[in-house]
Amino acid sequence: MLYVIIGLGNFGVALAEHLTELGHEVVGVDSNMNLVEEYKNTIGSTICLNLADSVSLQMLPLADADEVIVTLGEDVGNSVLVVALIKQHGVKRLVARAGNRLHRTILEAIGVDEVIMPENYAAKLFSISSEVAAVKGAYIATDTHQLVELEVPDMLVSQTPAQANLTETFGLDLVGVKRCFTKKSLFGKNESYYEMADMKAENFRFAAGDRMLLFGDIAALQKIKKQLY
Repeated sequence: MLYVIIGLGNFGVALAEHLTELGHEVVGVDSNMNLVEEYKNTIGSTICLNLADSVSLQMLPLADADEVIVTLGEDVGNSVLVVALIKQHGVKRLVARAGNRLHRTILEAIGVDEVIMPENYAAKLFSISSEVAAVKGAYIATDTHQLVELEVPDMLVSQTPAQANLTETFGLDLVGVKRCFTKKSLFGKNESYYEMADMKAENFRFAAGDRMLLFGDIAALQKIKKQLY
């Protein structure tokens, strides 16, 4: 897929580099030549141009892009202007980053396909993981439901999923289990890595160091955290 990333700040660069690593075609755009030069080797291609100039924007492959993402969250006025100009080009899908709620409301009124607020999302994930040390990751599905990665508590070690009965006890769905393995690094040191365990195996039981992927509503997840950790 072809992505055009407008704005090479911290978020824009991280997004562009990750999409490039995944094998997508990425064009990173910024008005700061220093940023364009700095990241030209880690992003598919980088272009320096005046983002507030409609004629300059015509140099970009907007019509061919599968997704155009405007990451200018700090400068609301510049963000809104750039989004409005890009909208005139009839791109397939336009995503924009908002720095606050008012910014989000304006972008939605303009008619972008999706508004993202990465700082808010990161803060929510951190608040979830900081509650209990056993929380190793989380995905916020909706305002009421989450997918949380939890270390298997000692009381469930050696039990089968049926014996743990997490659905009946807590109202949570066990989506999967990650099991820890070790391998030698290039320098001869042991390194840990995780693979999905086969829960359908006849002899499967939870082991120390396993991580459960649990899906459910926030109240149920809070309940299991309080009772098992």
